[in-house]
Amino acid sequence: MKFVYNQKKTDEISDVLMMRPTVAEAQALLDKDDTDAKAWFRMGMALGLEGRNEESLEAYSHGIMYAPFYAPNYFGRGRRHNGMGHYYAALADFTMAIQLDPSVWTYWYYRATAENMHGDLDASLSDLEECIPLTIPSQRYVIVHWLYTTYAEKGDYAKAEASLDYVDGIVECPKRNYGYRRSVQLYKGIVKPEEYINEEEMKKVVLDQPGRVHLEENGMLYGLYWYWMIHGDEKKAYDAIAQLQKVAVKGAFGYTKSIPIARKLGIIK
Repeated sequence: MKFVYNQKKTDEISDVLMMRPTVAEAQALLDKDDTDAKAWFRMGMALGLEGRNEESLEAYSHGIMYAPFYAPNYFGRGRRHNGMGHYYAALADFTMAIQLDPSVWTYWYYRATAENMHGDLDASLSDLEECIPLTIPSQRYVIVHWLYTTYAEKGDYAKAEASLDYVDGIVECPKRNYGYRRSVQLYKGIVKPEEYINEEEMKKVVLDQPGRVHLEENGMLYGLYWYWMIHGDEKKAYDAIAQLQKVAVKGAFGYTKSIPIARKLGIIK
């Protein structure tokens, strides 16, 4: 069965990704009904935002116990497992979320990132391609960035370049995807490398969250590395990875992917 773009599902998952509940707010909901799966999702997210990872996992599991067919709790638990480096547990949860609601492209995308981090590039590419018919162009910057860099990592530069056809690079996107849009604009030649990263300008346009500029830079610099590799400039590729280590955000996908490259290049031990 083929699934197509669903605006309602897109809005729902967008709200989930932007949610910043507090533990107190989640507890107030649970005080009213401690079997409320959505309230347990909020608690899992709130605890995760405080870095209370094990408690966060337990909260999502509580929600699953009360509502085993409610996909967001598998998704939330998968994200927490992924952030903790529990890749197989993350894959299992993302897969369950997909089985319960395969029309949500974000579930496919997050499984793709987990597969990518674990080194299964072919599975990651397959899941990323599944996202395309479930999205509209304004949502595809994140997908195209990962298609481009993953095909490049496999050494298939032609397919990396071909993946850029999924979006024109001009259409706007959610504010949280600033870095991905900027990266795709670089890959497509819309933005010049010397104009690519401007921290002062970024402060004005990225999400207003602590450390957000450096978080965006992690993905952008990782993309810059593959851009220069595709264009045959290994010195500038080296410089991009070296700069990434200076603005590293632990757990950021771009930083995580850069670590083995930085070690191979002798930038870090």
